[in-house]
Amino acid sequence: MNLKGFTTPTARSPVADPKLWRPDWTMGVPRDPSLMWLDKNENTDPEMAALAARVLGEIDLTALCTYPECAPLYHKLGKHIGVSPDHLLLSHGSDGIIRSVFEAFINPGDTVIHTVPTFAMYAVYSQMYGARVVPLIYQPSERGPSLLMEEIMETIAAAHPKLVCLPNPDSPTGTVFAPEALRRIIEAACEAGALMLVDEAYFPFYEETALPWIDEYPNLVIARTFAKAWGLSGLRIGYGAACPEVIKYLHKVRPMYEVNTIAVAVMERMLDLSHEVTASVKRLNEGRDTFLTAMEKLNLRTLRGRGNFLHVAFGSHAPAIHQVLRDMVLYRLDFNEPCLKGFTRFSATTAGRFQPIIDCITRVVRGDA
Repeated sequence: MNLKGFTTPTARSPVADPKLWRPDWTMGVPRDPSLMWLDKNENTDPEMAALAARVLGEIDLTALCTYPECAPLYHKLGKHIGVSPDHLLLSHGSDGIIRSVFEAFINPGDTVIHTVPTFAMYAVYSQMYGARVVPLIYQPSERGPSLLMEEIMETIAAAHPKLVCLPNPDSPTGTVFAPEALRRIIEAACEAGALMLVDEAYFPFYEETALPWIDEYPNLVIARTFAKAWGLSGLRIGYGAACPEVIKYLHKVRPMYEVNTIAVAVMERMLDLSHEVTASVKRLNEGRDTFLTAMEKLNLRTLRGRGNFLHVAFGSHAPAIHQVLRDMVLYRLDFNEPCLKGFTRFSATTAGRFQPIIDCITRVVRGDA
């Protein structure tokens, strides 16, 4: 067949739009194994890493030749969090739930409300599915990034959204909405006829949860991941919870198999070790607070967010501090967003692992470096 003159098929218009950009999949940025990795909000607790490695070592790897059987995990997970399996969808991290919500509910031209800045995939999926975005923009304040409840309520009422997305805690801001405020937002979304997606990727670093409300509010979806507190970022497994009617729609757009065989096998065992997760979260929260207290004693401005990360503004000391830390640790140096301008972010780690970093910063600020 003569193919001369044939052209590449055109993608859906939102996907063909050059403004929808994704990183080059052939180019990676390997992290130096000699450095401490505090740049991606992973679980950096050595005890948790050892536990996950031990559990993985107990897996019968002959299971690799089989397709995953997810039903037992659905039942075990449901019992663990106190819901029936028909309220759940397993996914590739909380990201998988977010995408499923967009795929199941968003038509081109639908309005999506999400915070700015926030998890990058909210903007990507909005573009991918042709949504109109109405942003809720965090404003800088003396207390850090801020959103006024009045602005949120007015925006929902005026925009007539199909979907409202609110991570709680949010990232990269670390901000949270208290239960009574979150309930008001969910009810406003319900009155507007919108689905409400509450992203709880950082649960239980922040222990408040909207999960018990999923039968009370038929518009509510909770997204969670096992990447953060459970120390399993590399397995790419999470789940969504909602009323059965919404979950049925999300299952319609799931892939043939929600997650892989090894992830299922690991999670079935890890759910028996939730007390270890609680202990790890406690160690990381204590390490986070130890670091922040040390920075405050140096008269540096901090933000006490509720995720497994923290922010500190080094001010005029920033160039010297970044210089002495560059051969020790990877972290987020700065942000372009006005609400976080001048702040540096570190993922939480244990107090012991933070101490060398604290010591270096202290020497710089006190003029001993």
